[in-house]
Parts: sequence; C-alpha cells; structure tokens
Amino acid sequence: MLSEEDYMLMQKERKQGDSHEENNAIKVTVFMAAYNAAAYIAESIEIVLQQTYTNFELLIVDDGSADETVDIILGFQDSRIRLIQNESNKGLPFTRNVALREAKGEFLAILDSDDTAIPERLAIQIQYFLSRPKLAVLGGSAFVIDDWGMRTGQEMIPICGSDQLHAALLFYNSFVHSTVMLRMSVFREFGGYPNHPVAQDYGLFSRIALKYEVDNIPLHLGEYRKHYNNISIRKQNLIAQQLSSILFYQLDKLLPDTKKIDPQILLTPIEGSDYSIADYYILYREIIVNNNEKRIYPIDCLHSLLYNNWVAIVMEKGRLNTFTMLLSQPIFKLSFATAKQIRKAFKQSFLSLVGRM
Repeated sequence: MLSEEDYMLMQKERKQGDSHEENNAIKVTVFMAAYNAAAYIAESIEIVLQQTYTNFELLIVDDGSADETVDIILGFQDSRIRLIQNESNKGLPFTRNVALREAKGEFLAILDSDDTAIPERLAIQIQYFLSRPKLAVLGGSAFVIDDWGMRTGQEMIPICGSDQLHAALLFYNSFVHSTVMLRMSVFREFGGYPNHPVAQDYGLFSRIALKYEVDNIPLHLGEYRKHYNNISIRKQNLIAQQLSSILFYQLDKLLPDTKKIDPQILLTPIEGSDYSIADYYILYREIIVNNNEKRIYPIDCLHSLLYNNWVAIVMEKGRLNTFTMLLSQPIFKLSFATAKQIRKAFKQSFLSLVGRM
C-alpha cells in the first residue's frame, strides 16, 4: 500500500503539465453547506480555489445564515463559485441534497464550511477513482484543528480497505465527512442523504456500501475543525437515537427478525456494559450464521471484527469461564486468535479458579 510520504514525494516529482489533459476531462463539484459560517468559511473557500486539480465548480448552499456568511462568499471573485440560498433555514438534509439537482460534476467532493483540505486533495482522489471503476465513495484521514486553525495533535484516522470498511460500517461510521468524494451517479441513485436530523453521512454511506465498493485511503486529505458548535457535540443524545435507526436499517437486511434486538448491545462500549455474555453470544452467533448464508458483508472481515469484540467481552465478564467462553463456536475462529489472547484468557480462568479455593 502506498504510504502518505511516498505519495506526496511522487506528487512533487511529477511535472506540472503531465495531468493537464486529464484535469480537463473530468469535472468535480466541490459541495459546501453553510449556516452562520462567517468565522471559518473564507479559509475553506480559499483552500478550494488553491486546488491543484482545476476543473471543478464550488457549489455553496447557504441555509438562511443570519451572519455575514453570504457577504463573505460574494466577496470572492471566481467564476467557479456558485452560491445558492435557501429561502429559509431548511436544515442539513435539505441543504446537502440541493446537490442532487444543482451539481454539474461527475464527482461530488464534500467540504464542510469550517474544515480545510490539502491542495492536492481533488487530484489524489480523482486518480483513485480512475484506477478503480467500481469505487463509489472514497475518503481519507484528517488532522484535528481548533477554533484558530491550530492542529491539536489529534488525528481522525478511518479504516482503510474496502472489505474491512464495509464490515465496520455495520457498527459505526468510519468516514471523515469533509474528506469524502462520491460518484454523482451513485449519489443520485440513492436519492442523496437520508432525511435524518443527524448522521446523514453515516446513513448514506452505509447504504451505498451494501451495493457498491467504498473505501478510505491512508492519506491526510484535510483538517477537521473541532469547536463548540460541532453537531457531534451539540446533539449527542439525538445522534445516539439516529445510530440505532441506521443500525436497524442494516440488520433488517441481514437478520430474519430484529424486533427482539436491543440496539444498545451493539452501540454500548463493552467495558462496564450491563449486557451478559449470553446476550452478546446469541446476537453475534445470529449475525455470523446469517451473513455466512447471505454474504451481505465480507465474511472474514465481519467475523474478525466480532471476534475481537468477543475477546474483549469474555475478558471483561468471563471470570472462571473466560477460557472456555473464548473458544465458543461459531464466534471463535482459530485463524483469528493470537497466542497472547489464548494465554491471557487461560490465565484469567486459572486465577479465578484459584481465588475460589
């Protein structure tokens, strides 16, 4: 796999004229939803205009901002910028789906109005799409920045590898939204973002992954700004409810009956969970057996993910039965187990037995 350092070195060594013809062959719509974004949007716009891939339009949809957002956008004199203003505040699902009718590009590159991108972002992603015709969604890593644009030392590093990512999307979102590029044909096929109050990106990407190839690349494509007004901070309770809905959308396609399932068993951190080993075992077994039959998710990747969770569960709750529970079928698979995991489980069972004597 190409490392970030090797790729950036390769980019520097390329002659500027090498990709001129290619750049003009494919048009990209960079999409930016904006609402009261005056504090950050100028920086976000500037980084788009500095992209090394030049055949793009910047489509900005203002969702009824009450600050200087629109004035700042209008202050940029660049024909590639198109501003559309909602008549009133419509919310993110409506605003993002304006792209369904307005985007003119073959690809849709997302950049939120408070985030930034590296200048080579569009060029890098287009190259990947050209080499992988089945690819529908592609994201990457991002540095975390604060209100003032300073890097915090944190990074958002998603899962890379199409099969591993597809399996993981059953349980959580592993895309950094402001690094994502999609094929417009697929975006339109799915009707854009689902009408969720939050987590629309996770809802969309998890649905696309059920039919098409999705992936992340191990490159930092931008910077994600973390501040008090982030939706992920302001609406944590609402997000938890929406994650349950997205989870059930996927499980309904995998399991014969989801009415008796408590979604929190898959959404709650294992450490300190009130669920029993039996609760986890019954659900994990059903997921594995049904996926082996229906092949909705990559079999080994999903099994491996569940197995790693299973190790954490039995180490947390197994006590005397830790070792025997670790080896439970069909969750246990010898090829997934490490000698260290088996030794640790045996040691915990032994110590629990000694403690009872």
